[in-house]
Amino acid sequence: MCSGSDPATILVVEDDAVLGEVLGRILTQDGHVVRHALYATEALELLKEWTPRLILLDACLRNGSGLKLAEELRARFAGLPIILLTAYPASESDFPGWAAGRLLSKSINLPDLRRIVATALAAGELHEAAAATPPEGGAAPTQLAPPSPARVRPERTVKEWSMRLFESKLFKAIALLVVVLALVGLAAAKGAIALPGSADPENGTAGPGLSSTAAVKLVEGQPHTLYVPEDVRTALGIRKGNVDLVAVAHKPTWMRPLLMPGSTMLDPTRIMRIRALFAPSPSSPKVIEIGQIKDDPGMTGTGQTVTRELRSGDRVAKGDLLAAFYSVDVGNKKNDLIDATLQWKLDSQILNAAMAKSESVPSVYIWQFTKSVQGDISSVDRAVNTLRTWGISEEDIQAVRDEADKIKPEDVRKRLKQHTKADFDRWARVEIKATDDGIILERNVSLHESVVDNTVNLFQIAKLEPGGLGPRLMVTANCPEDDLPLLDALPANQRRWTVTTVGSGPISGFIDDISLLIDPSQHTAVVKGHIENKEGRIRGTQFASATVELPPPKDVVEVPTNAVIDDGQQSIVFVQTDAANQHYMMRRVELTNRFEKTVFVRSKPFAKGEECTPEEIELGMLPKQPLLPGERVLQSGVGELKTALIDRESQPQNNAADAK
Repeated sequence: MCSGSDPATILVVEDDAVLGEVLGRILTQDGHVVRHALYATEALELLKEWTPRLILLDACLRNGSGLKLAEELRARFAGLPIILLTAYPASESDFPGWAAGRLLSKSINLPDLRRIVATALAAGELHEAAAATPPEGGAAPTQLAPPSPARVRPERTVKEWSMRLFESKLFKAIALLVVVLALVGLAAAKGAIALPGSADPENGTAGPGLSSTAAVKLVEGQPHTLYVPEDVRTALGIRKGNVDLVAVAHKPTWMRPLLMPGSTMLDPTRIMRIRALFAPSPSSPKVIEIGQIKDDPGMTGTGQTVTRELRSGDRVAKGDLLAAFYSVDVGNKKNDLIDATLQWKLDSQILNAAMAKSESVPSVYIWQFTKSVQGDISSVDRAVNTLRTWGISEEDIQAVRDEADKIKPEDVRKRLKQHTKADFDRWARVEIKATDDGIILERNVSLHESVVDNTVNLFQIAKLEPGGLGPRLMVTANCPEDDLPLLDALPANQRRWTVTTVGSGPISGFIDDISLLIDPSQHTAVVKGHIENKEGRIRGTQFASATVELPPPKDVVEVPTNAVIDDGQQSIVFVQTDAANQHYMMRRVELTNRFEKTVFVRSKPFAKGEECTPEEIELGMLPKQPLLPGERVLQSGVGELKTALIDRESQPQNNAADAK
């Protein structure tokens, strides 16, 4: 920014292009007019037709001519302030004949740079005044006041500025642009292409082109606004067919769908896990039978129906036999039930006989047998409940009770006879049956195998939907962290998705849950939902792609992509503020979404402090402003007009436009 005095002309002789650019930007921001020379010969050519008020000279130019050039300039331009730039802090002993105030380290901070430059310029002014009018009375030379505290910026060194510029996206974009322009210039020189504004090969006249931006002017009283005459707009492609290429910002009518990769999985709430419920023992139960199923004759290849064991993929109905075991523990528990039943009968008979002669039987005797009967009933209930817990069917338990009812006390000796094979099967057999209709997912048991672990799933069965069309599947997808607000904003009844998998078309379903946790490595949240696998073609853990249709966001407007130019630091549009007078204002905007042909631009006003950060202010960036519905933005020539505007505003005295 200008310091309030007349702008000074400064020549920077620095063969480091980046550092020279940084120094030029800093001094230009302070209101000076700066020219940059890379070599000593280039500096001497500039000095033939132009005399600066100050020279910043690299003491160590690559060809070793830095100090030689400095001495030549001191001889030719007596009194012209010259400041030597050194790569390290230097003293008068390092550079004889140069005062410490005229030696400047490249790593100096900005306040010291501005102070030394201001002091050198003030000394040059005093020298000029002394040469014109000799001083009288020996008055002391005027000292330049230090910059006010309000103008002191953070102490950042010139080297830091250069590194920052070199690493910035703006510098990379400029470097790429320079390469492209060099290639275009080479092609134009060989006649491969014709540039706008170049000579017409037929009549030798120059047509309108980018050079026509010289007619562009700043509009007085309107910041960052240009007056662009019709011929310039035509040359830049803004005006075609007597119509300006402008787009009207409008509320978006669509939003790119949210795509989330994921996979299918079986709903754990609809999987039946069949296990051996009785506890393992030294006499582990042994599998004696596996459920059977009949294959269709067409599937056997023989044309005959074949009965085979159940396997994965087979469908079973509720109550179908899956497997049968022999278990000593189950047989013993059935015996316990019979013994408890017989003991209960015997104690009940004794109690009834005692009650019939209660007048002659001691009360203690009656109380004792009443307690015994109650204990027998508890033993019967305990045996029954244990068998039920082990999954023994009610039919088997009732069969044991019926057998106990048939036995009379006088027939106890008959129980000691040798049991038949049928008695043994009835005594030790345990059957496992399907608890509902479903499809067998896993079978983890074989014939004659001993079951030693009751935590193993002998069978896993997926429950079928009503009608037996297939299991209901769960879908899990990964939603990027940046898209979560869009998904959360959907009402619960609109949280639908369309899931596509290999071998199956799009299937609609609902989103059930959005995880509250973010994966720190992938920055995604897990989204869960369900789909109906009616045809049964989709399998669990199969790759899937979920698509969610999103409504257009609020507080944004939609404009074409070519209406916005982005230099890596800020996004710029040119708004047509006055169509009649051809006025266009440069405005910095904030993009919320970018698509192939259009972009979404924020239309909501910015709160205080959101428009520009202190760092952006220091870099000279514009404050962000909203783009309102109905405003008209240019679709062509945005980059050229931005360059022209920056060039006009960087001049020491801005030429106000004649048009209003």
